[in-house]
Amino acid sequence: MDYFSGSLKASLLHKLGVGSLKRFEQTGHLEDLNHSVQMNREALLLRPVGHPYRCNSLYNLRVGLSYRYNQTGHLEDLEESIQLNRDVLLLQPVGHPVYGASLVSLHASLSVRFQQMGRLEDLEESIQLNRDALLLQPIGHPLHSSSIACLGDSLGVRFQQTGRLEDLKESIELNRDALLSHPMGDPDHGYLLASLGASLGIYFQQTAHLEDLDKSIELKRGALLSHPMGHPLHGSSLINLSEGLSIRFQQTSHLEDIKESIQLSRDALLCHPMGHPHHGHLLCSLSSNLSLCFQQTGHIEDLEESIQLSRDALLSHPMDHPLHGNLEDLEEYIQLSRDALLCHPMGHPLYGSTLINLSEGLSIRFQQTSHLEDIKESIQLSREALLCHPMGHSRHGHLLSSLSAILGLYFQQAGQLEDLEESIQLSRDALLSHPMGHTLHDHGSALRGLISSLRLCFEKTGHLEDLNESIQLNRDVLLSHPMGHPLHGSSLGSLGAGLILCFEQTGHFEDLNESIQLNHNAILFRPIGDPLYGASLASLGASLSIRFQQTGNLEDLDKSIQLYHDALLSIPWATHSMGLQSATSQTGHLEDLKESIQLNRDVLLTYPMGHPENGNAFYNLSVSLTIYFQQTGHLEDLEESIQLSQDALLSHPLGHWLHNASLVSLGNSLGIRFQQTGHLEDVDESIQLSRDALQLHPMGHPLRGSSLANLSFGLINRFHQTGHQEDLTECVSASKQAAEDKNSQVSHRLGAVKDWVLSTRPHHDLAQSNLDAYITGLSLISHSLSMMPIISLQYRHLLAVIKLPEFVSDGASQAIQLGQLALAVEIIEQGRGLLWSELRGLRTPMDRLQALDPSLVHELMDINNRLEILSMQNSVDHSTDLRSQHQMEIKRDPFGHSLSEKRRLLHAQGEIIEKIQKIPGFETFLGRKSFDEIKSAAQHGPIIVVNCKSLYEQVETLVEQLTEARSFIKGSPKRYNHVLRTTLKDLWDLVVSPVVTKLQNLQIPKMSRIFWRPTSILSMLPLHAAGPISPGAKEFLPDLYISSYTPTLTALIDAFKTKSGLQLPHLLVAGQYDKSLPRTKEEIDQVLQYQKHIPTTSVEGPAATKEALEKALVDHEWLHIASHGTLVPRSPLALTSHWLRSQGGVHNEVIHLAAAMQFCGFQSVVGTMWEMADMDGPDMVKDFYSHLFSDENRSQCNEVGAQARALSEAIKRMRRRKGVTLERWVNFVHIGA
Repeated sequence: MDYFSGSLKASLLHKLGVGSLKRFEQTGHLEDLNHSVQMNREALLLRPVGHPYRCNSLYNLRVGLSYRYNQTGHLEDLEESIQLNRDVLLLQPVGHPVYGASLVSLHASLSVRFQQMGRLEDLEESIQLNRDALLLQPIGHPLHSSSIACLGDSLGVRFQQTGRLEDLKESIELNRDALLSHPMGDPDHGYLLASLGASLGIYFQQTAHLEDLDKSIELKRGALLSHPMGHPLHGSSLINLSEGLSIRFQQTSHLEDIKESIQLSRDALLCHPMGHPHHGHLLCSLSSNLSLCFQQTGHIEDLEESIQLSRDALLSHPMDHPLHGNLEDLEEYIQLSRDALLCHPMGHPLYGSTLINLSEGLSIRFQQTSHLEDIKESIQLSREALLCHPMGHSRHGHLLSSLSAILGLYFQQAGQLEDLEESIQLSRDALLSHPMGHTLHDHGSALRGLISSLRLCFEKTGHLEDLNESIQLNRDVLLSHPMGHPLHGSSLGSLGAGLILCFEQTGHFEDLNESIQLNHNAILFRPIGDPLYGASLASLGASLSIRFQQTGNLEDLDKSIQLYHDALLSIPWATHSMGLQSATSQTGHLEDLKESIQLNRDVLLTYPMGHPENGNAFYNLSVSLTIYFQQTGHLEDLEESIQLSQDALLSHPLGHWLHNASLVSLGNSLGIRFQQTGHLEDVDESIQLSRDALQLHPMGHPLRGSSLANLSFGLINRFHQTGHQEDLTECVSASKQAAEDKNSQVSHRLGAVKDWVLSTRPHHDLAQSNLDAYITGLSLISHSLSMMPIISLQYRHLLAVIKLPEFVSDGASQAIQLGQLALAVEIIEQGRGLLWSELRGLRTPMDRLQALDPSLVHELMDINNRLEILSMQNSVDHSTDLRSQHQMEIKRDPFGHSLSEKRRLLHAQGEIIEKIQKIPGFETFLGRKSFDEIKSAAQHGPIIVVNCKSLYEQVETLVEQLTEARSFIKGSPKRYNHVLRTTLKDLWDLVVSPVVTKLQNLQIPKMSRIFWRPTSILSMLPLHAAGPISPGAKEFLPDLYISSYTPTLTALIDAFKTKSGLQLPHLLVAGQYDKSLPRTKEEIDQVLQYQKHIPTTSVEGPAATKEALEKALVDHEWLHIASHGTLVPRSPLALTSHWLRSQGGVHNEVIHLAAAMQFCGFQSVVGTMWEMADMDGPDMVKDFYSHLFSDENRSQCNEVGAQARALSEAIKRMRRRKGVTLERWVNFVHIGA
């Protein structure tokens, strides 16, 4: 073919190609496009290299192929189009009129291929081509602004791939320049506003500069104005602005932002009806915004609508919601993610995000099914995703947090510590990627991830530093989530949970009380209907239940049970059921325990077989059934409990946070069954399980003590069965280690002391170890009392934890048997004085110290006074004024406030005492007194310390008989007198006669003073009146010696010190008249007859109020009270009686009102053991005071022993009086100096 013919044919082919392309543009018929491509190929063949029109054919073929790729997606068309574009550029030197357009065209094709193939080199070349095109399109060029915008978009895409912040910054600047070239009214103005707004929004996520977010929202508003209803970009503009406002609300908590965001989301939904690809996404977005608004306002209708929208979203687009769908939806989501991964191989721009989607889906499925292969694959996918998003990438920190969380899940299932350690390190790295100042969401999320990992590590290793760090980080989170922040409530709850764990390890009550306060506050930020409202109720219930176990405050237990009930009504979770079981088991009510068991069964039914929560449900129900068996003795409950414990252990392998608890639960149940059946294999397995648990708690671990105690329990059981000495030896060693373990709670250590005592008591070769156990126990008891803010709780605690009087008596007996008499006295003094000594320590004479350092004395006395007021309350004050946040917190938890206040005051008191003890001569100030110091109590007469372990049953019988007869005294006075006479005779034979014989051997003169210091139930009996001294005789002990009592030897020593040197006292007489006490007025008049010998003031009738007495006592050293009265610990000055009648004992120890008066500061007290006959008042007063103020005794009326001798003389006269029954004179006692 000649040149002319070829040129003509090429021209015709070219025209046919152009025409077909134009017709395709009109009709969209693919055959026209295919015809155009074919014509242009043939024309190109006729226009070889060098042909003047070859460039035209290259260009037309490139355009056709590009169009066809857009229609069919055939990658070969795109590849050929790009090559043709390169050929065009080679034929168009720089400066050619369309060179710039060709650059732009190649840039566009490479961008498309990057989107399909993910080759970063395509994006890099595309950006460079765009830069080259801009050099040819200076300001003023018609394509300048579009090229700027295009380059800005490309740089934004590269930032998303690489995380290079400089690309994002340049993209923002280019978008600003493009916007200047397209002012308001320009068709592209709205699009460029939206583009710049989106870039600034992304930039805010990197820098957390709120001004960037504000500017982004402003630009998005402008875009919405430029895209009114009906504009194709109106819907997307609504979405963009809504998202920006939602993000700002999460940063600032400004309610108007979330409200506007919700309205915009509703408008956007109208633009994207059901069936639109974005409809499901918008349902999710609106649901999320409504949930955020509910957390701020508590409007339940927002929450209900949010839930419904989530359901609608699931129906619209189930794979967007794997967490909320059923398992079939999740399976489909995972399969679709796998298919997407095949379409997006390594190097594809969507490869990384596809890895993330599949990893998340597998992680969610693992949480539903516990299939280990899912979590393993999820971890591997997350690692690969991290490689696609290296350090510096905007998503790097998020992926670190995600992988950390997945490894944490894997650790809980597999128990490999290296997984947990890696999880912690990843959380730390994520925190470095999102430092303070980064977006609050990312920073807070990274902190929460690290907190979770550290707590898991603590639960695995017991390292307290991990827990402490998690708590500190939690405090940092709270700073990031201040009041009003959507996550403020959950941050409070999380910190409260951490502090509970800390308290369980350290026993610091400040942590427990702060946890309770935090949980109270968390509930305030979770209104009824909040998904986590029930969890907050349960957390508070758990905290109060733990505090009850420590303090015995029943109010805490009642509140705890109610909170668990409320929590179960909100969300029936297994953990709440467990909490209710724990709380109700404390009440001892069988119906509560039955309810707990049923609730646990209901929880178990809610989880299918294999569900990860099954193990927890097995454990909870097992514990409930074991407690129930201990109440009912139904062996089938114990058998079921053991089976459930075995199932729980299988569900909680080594490394699981409940593994140790499952070991202990199964071990305890087997030990209990052994006690029922005697099957040795049960106790063998129980011991092995205890050894396994002990291996998990090395030296220093806070739970090591309880593990040792469990092992001790199993060993002593087996020893009793087999008699193997090595079991006993190891049992004693384990109990001793548990009791002395300073990392364990004091209550646990006291339990170990009891085990130590019981295991050594029957064995003579272990007598010294037995005595060591008692000494260890006494030192622990005084520490445990500091946890009780009021006296009544302290008594209750001593009864619940360790029966104090018997414990002290047994310890003293053991010391006596070993010949350590001085130690026996020290034990009795320390034990009997635990409460009295604590209180008397608040009233320590400090005259000598006053001369040396008055300010120190003032400071100590001020603290002591406040401690005394706190300790003497019957209950805590609920009447706090609510005028401040602090006062509101006190009102919510008054008991916790009292407890914290006592701990604070005790700490301050300790610091002052430490200062005083550094002063020469005050080294033992308020310290425990040795026997050498205690024995000075005998300076005015022998002291008889009576410890009655060997006589306990006989003495107990005497007390029971006397108490029973006393209750019928009005109806059967003769019977009571008979029983009393028998009791006095038995007391003489059992106790007093041997003592008198010893006194006579020591040549103690007749009618000398002797001091009784009885222990345990002996304090309820009238030792001072024992007799007769021989059959048929009329003499009783008062005819031989003058008896006085003392609650403690230390109290007697202090009374002697204070009594010496007193001048003539001032007497205050107080009387309240009552029809049941007709001779009260006569009694008072009798006392007033002696006012010529002693300065006297009387307060009588209605004027004799507590306040009047308090005021008058300041100027009076002596007090005579004539009235009814009972022991009222709330107010020491209200301890009034008609000659101070006594009140029954606590823990078999009588607390006489007279002894209580001695505590209040009176060194010598005359009182009664029980209610005094009204007729005896005037006569006793006359005989007592006439002797005290006789001419020979008046000058010594205030000396040591004067009142005791006066009472002795008055009783002698009373006994000589006709008609006076035995119980009337036996009633009177003297206490003190």
